[in-house]
Order: sequence, then structure tokens, then C-alpha cells
Amino acid sequence: MALFLTAVYVASLIPILCIARYNYPSADDYTNGSSCYHVWEESHSLIHVVRAAFSRTVSEWFEWRGCFTSSFLSALTPNIFGEKWYFITTWIVLGILSISVVYFFRMIFSKALGADKYMSHCISMLTLFMTVQCIGEQQRVEAFFWYSGAINYVFIHGISLLFFGLLLSLSVRKEKRRIGTLTFVSVLGFLVGGGNQMTMLNVAIVLTVTAAFITMRKQWRNYKQLALPIGMFYLGFILSIIAPGNFVRSESAMGMNPIKAIMVSFYDCLDLALSEWLAWPLLLLVLAMIPIFWKMAGCMTFSFHCPMIVILFGYCMVSAMFTPPLYALGNVEAGRIKALAFIMYVLVLVLCVGYVVGWLRKKYDGRCRKASSADRQKGGWGESCLYLFGCTAFFVFGSILTIIPEPHYYTFSSAIFDLTNGSALAYKTAWEERIAVFLDKPKEIVEIEAIEIQPELLYFSDITEDAQDWTNRGVARFYDLKSVVLRGDK
Repeated sequence: MALFLTAVYVASLIPILCIARYNYPSADDYTNGSSCYHVWEESHSLIHVVRAAFSRTVSEWFEWRGCFTSSFLSALTPNIFGEKWYFITTWIVLGILSISVVYFFRMIFSKALGADKYMSHCISMLTLFMTVQCIGEQQRVEAFFWYSGAINYVFIHGISLLFFGLLLSLSVRKEKRRIGTLTFVSVLGFLVGGGNQMTMLNVAIVLTVTAAFITMRKQWRNYKQLALPIGMFYLGFILSIIAPGNFVRSESAMGMNPIKAIMVSFYDCLDLALSEWLAWPLLLLVLAMIPIFWKMAGCMTFSFHCPMIVILFGYCMVSAMFTPPLYALGNVEAGRIKALAFIMYVLVLVLCVGYVVGWLRKKYDGRCRKASSADRQKGGWGESCLYLFGCTAFFVFGSILTIIPEPHYYTFSSAIFDLTNGSALAYKTAWEERIAVFLDKPKEIVEIEAIEIQPELLYFSDITEDAQDWTNRGVARFYDLKSVVLRGDK
């Protein structure tokens, strides 16, 4: 089953990775990467490029935003080495997301709770499939294809899961050879503390609750190895919060007061979870996890005591994703914000379902004490296989019926549709022609045609007819032009 689900997930990524070949930068990619691009063109030195990215990060910390990890990564846009390298955006983001989810679940289920590693892998593959393929149509481009959005949100989310997984590894593994892991996880914690505010707040909540539990139970002697990584995270968190640039940026923003932002966050979470996110494919795949969680719980010694508290905590965690943008901007309309909230929602939903199923399994085992432990673990697996087969068959049948009228319903089906109808190739051709004009006319005023073909996964935004628009000025600065405008209708 683990091999089958892995094959399905990897196969579903192939069209997405293929269409990434036709991807091109836009908007903040030019603004963020212009300084590093010019350094690369002048020196072709990676050291100089990294130095320029660090310099820009320091400048932004004082003048625009405190998220130093996001600032540094955003400056290193792939197009500074040439637009042909922009495709690696999708490969990097999906790669770190896949690795982090598998590792995170492996640490929780297999290492911490003692469950079978193959069952843990099954849960990972189903979770990743839901995360990547069932994300909203308006959010996919900003989550997986637009570098400035993907690297700031989904990539940071991925390294936060690696951070959690490594903390679990330090807690579970008692061997002495852990100085390398401790150093790495401490650095990672510092970088997560300087990531986007949504992920940063979530990690801070989890670590605060964890530290409170350890303190109340007086177990710091057993978990003293966690003190340095947690401390390094909070160091990064504090540096990000106190940055002068945050106050500069807040002067031009129309955000909410903290109390209102928190209350609206709970509403937005509930509204999106019930009206938009919990579609039939997601619900069906979550139901398919139940027999796997049931078998896993039968092998665990962990007692699942508080399902309602865990569900409430999960709801608070997903709601907290909305609080920073509401506080800073007053809305959560950006696709990258909704995308990251959805990714966290899927993760929390899976964990909550697993906890509730574990609680039910322990209740069931408590009423069947006469049955041997081996009998309880073996019983019912044949019925579970039939149940899983039925879920799979229904999912395939329903997906076929859905994709035919709505080819963009899943991420992979959207990629296949735009690859086969030629729109992705036409989009690439239009961009190649535009970039050739940019490179051929330095120090000039350039007027270009709009890109008419806009594939659903690739197109994010374009310049405008106003030469003073920030996107236009960013492109002009990147290609060393006097100005660039979109040719209007005549």
C-alpha cells in the first residue's frame, strides 16, 4: 500500500513538474531580485550574489519588514541566473514540502508513538496528495509556481515541519551522538523564527504550549536538549518582531486591532473550512485514512485522552494563520495566504482525525480486554482492505466525472490540460519574445503587448499601462530600462 500510494503521488507530480518548464517570473520576482541580478551580471560570483542578498535583507529589516529569512530567500530569485532557471521554483517548493511532511509524520507516528513506518508513509502520501492536488484554483500559482510567494510561505512552512521533526528526534533518540543534529536544528529554528508571520506565529504557539507542559510536569531534565533550539527560534522571532521596518510598513497599511483580528480569524477559518476547503475529494481521502489510523493505534501504547481539547487546539492553530495578515493588512484575500492556511488545515485535519480514531481504538480495546493483543491487531484488516478499495474506486470514478467538465479541478489535471492544449507553450513563446525585447533595448523606453494566453497554473500578474506602477518600475530596474509600459488598446 505504501508503494502504491507513493507511486500515485509521484505520478500526480509529473505533469506539474513538466509544466514548470514554461514558467516565468512576475511582480515581486523582479523587485526582490534586481540587485542580485545586476551583481551576477557584473561578477558571475555566487559569493557576491549571497552578499548582495544579505545586504538587501539588512536594508529591509530597517526599512520594510523584519522577516529576515523570507527577505534573504526572496532576493535569490532563480531568474537572476537567467529566466530558463525559473522552473526550479516548483521543484524546490514541492521537494521541501514532500520531504518535510514525510519526515514529520515519520517522527510522530513511527519514532515517538511506535507505529509501523509503512502505515505512517501511507498517511504522508495521502496528506501530500490532498495538499498539492486539492488546493484552490486561485492559490496554486502563488503556492507552487510564483517564486516570491512560494519561497516565503510554502517553503518556510516546509522547513518549520523539519524543525518540529528534528525536535521530536532529539526528544526520542537518547544516543550521545546528537551534537550535529542539535546544531542543525538550532540554526533551523533561528531561520524559522525569521520566516513569514503566519508560520512564525504557529511555531511560537506550539513551542510555548510545549514548554509550558514540560515546565508544569517538571521534566526539563529529560528534555534539556530542546532548550537551545527553542531559544534560537525565539531569538529569531524577537529579531523579526522588533525590526524597525515593521513600523515603517505599518504606517501605510490598513490593518485591524489585535482583538478584532483574532476574532475575525476564528470566523474566517470556520467559514473557509466548511464552505470551501472540505470538498468531497478531501473528505473521501480523510475517510480512507481511518482504517490505517485504526491499525496504527492498536500498536501504540500512547493513550488518547482528550480528543475535544486536541480538536479545539487544532482549530485555534488554523485560525491563527489568519491573524497576522488581518492585523497587518486587514484582509486575507491574497492567494498565498489562503494557500498556506489550507496547507496547515490539511495537516491539522489529518492529525485530529488520527487522534480521534486513536481515542476510539483505545475505548474499543478497553471493552475487549478478553481478546489477546495479537488478535486485536490482526482482526479486521481484510474488511479494511475492502473499505480502502471502495474509497479508491469511488475517488477515481468521481474524479473522472469531475475533471471532464472542470479540467482545472485538480492541480495535476490543470497542468495536463494546459500542456495538451498548447497554452503553456504559447505562454512560454510570448515570454521569450518579451524578454528578447527587454534585453535588446537597454536604457530605452519599452512598450510591449499584453500576454493574452494565461495558463491557470503559470500566470500570476503582468505590468500595467502606467509606467510608474511598482511592477513596471521593478521590471525596468531589473532589465536596466528607462521605463516599460503595456501597450493599451488603440
